[in-house]
Amino acid sequence: MIVKKIKIISKLQEEKETINFWEKKSFKDKLETVQFLREQYINLFNKNKEYNASREGLRRFYKVLQRQSS
Repeated sequence: MIVKKIKIISKLQEEKETINFWEKKSFKDKLETVQFLREQYINLFNKNKEYNASREGLRRFYKVLQRQSS
């Protein structure tokens, strides 16, 4: 016989648990998760062209910042 358990929680309790979960994660873990989600979004919605264009723009912006700080 299979016994199934159901846990009923309120929306507020769920949000608190989610916040507590992410507060315990390191900055590196959070950053890796965001990057993973970005990659999933890019692949799911076929946004490779836009992603590459934005990366190129970011590279140019970074180069300008480097020149200004030198």
